[in-house]
Amino acid sequence: MKKKIIKETALIIKYKLGEKEIELELEGSTFTGAEEVLLLKDENLIENTSWKNIGFDIVDFLSDSDFQLIKLGLKKIIAGFVSEAGGQIDDNFELEHYHLYVNNEIHLKVAKMIQWGWHVNEFPIDFNLINNRISEVVGIKVSTKAKHIELNNFFLRIVRPQNFQDNNPPHRDVWIDRLRDAVNIYAPMCGSDINSSLGLIPGSHLLNESEIERTADGAILNGTSYTVPCVISVKGEQPNLVRPDPKENQVMLFSPYIVHGGGYNFNKNTTRMSLEVRFWKI
Repeated sequence: MKKKIIKETALIIKYKLGEKEIELELEGSTFTGAEEVLLLKDENLIENTSWKNIGFDIVDFLSDSDFQLIKLGLKKIIAGFVSEAGGQIDDNFELEHYHLYVNNEIHLKVAKMIQWGWHVNEFPIDFNLINNRISEVVGIKVSTKAKHIELNNFFLRIVRPQNFQDNNPPHRDVWIDRLRDAVNIYAPMCGSDINSSLGLIPGSHLLNESEIERTADGAILNGTSYTVPCVISVKGEQPNLVRPDPKENQVMLFSPYIVHGGGYNFNKNTTRMSLEVRFWKI
């Protein structure tokens, strides 16, 4: 079945994120997909888990010492990028205070530096510790190494407080073909709580494409361009995302087929940073 174009204009979209309602102005065309469930056609890396129907779970991550080494290493990387972008770093710099050390111009430079992530060889600890932990949880041997796109990277998401351009809108990763057949993680490094964590719609990884209205290619929301499509409605109703709350040294695993995103940071004075990585079957 071909895509059905529904609208091609500016419109106001709304969705629930935890206890808050988000309102955005959208520019562009939207459509509902074909009569198909993408996950049934692809590799389902969570099929052996107890949470395969809800689509996500929160588990303990690594040893405390390894986790602290990760935070220290990422702090050094980000401090270096802030300096390179023209910011001033002092001895009081911490990841959660990042927003105090950058203006919008400097942040956009840093965001561009981290956009495509880093090779796992640059990670503060042996990344096989993470590959092995995620493999243990899903019951399938997985790795960050994506042979189909020659990628072996980790990513860091930075979301400043009260700044609504720093995160993606609600979407499915798998609408970008190269991101199919994977399992994702969200591991908070700082500032993640019920006011700032990644939002998602439980069970939405099993939805038929025809039940979701979304933008055609990427999205322009409140004048900001995004590479991922934006979900407009689910089963004809506004999307309703919950905010799971993984604590320090916990990790949330989730299906890339699940609707997720919209992780606005409503905290007033704490930057949220999260390690975000995709894994594929070896």
